[in-house]
Amino acid sequence: MKLFAKEVINSIKHIGAIAPSSRYLANNITKHISFNENQVIMEFGCGNGAITKQLLKKMSSCSRLISLEINDPFLKHCQDKFKVYNNFEIYNHSAIEFDSLLEKLEIKKIDYLVSSLPLAILPKSDLDILFKKIPNYLILNGSFVQYQYSLNKYKFLKSIFSSVKLDFTPINLPPAFIYKCT
Repeated sequence: MKLFAKEVINSIKHIGAIAPSSRYLANNITKHISFNENQVIMEFGCGNGAITKQLLKKMSSCSRLISLEINDPFLKHCQDKFKVYNNFEIYNHSAIEFDSLLEKLEIKKIDYLVSSLPLAILPKSDLDILFKKIPNYLILNGSFVQYQYSLNKYKFLKSIFSSVKLDFTPINLPPAFIYKCT
């Protein structure tokens, strides 16, 4: 919590949250994923690792979790915290350019993309770039799972994905909406 508070003060524009994700939110997010063998899951913004921890706990050791984090203290924290997991990789890489990393890693498609990006405060130009790419990298029946603190991006996501399902986690600070987009 101390690391999170320090980074919120230093980088509120990039973090977009006032508290780390609760275990209830992390568990609720993972309910929207059908965990199987040999999956590739990408995570945008692992922060202090609350969601990362639940993903690693529930996914197969044959699957692969690729996390992107641009905040150096969070990156280092998650590198140290999850170094025992052979199926975890973390990169100091912008989510907007996730496709270049996937190409470098020779990954053509991903099963799930779990995002903690603060969509409500990202510039429209960044959102447009990002969401032109995301659907192209999801496997057939793959999902984009995003949490937010408001419903202000519902119409935007609905314009990109054929299905957008909502869930709500009241036990989080602030309470959070989960969008599952396919």
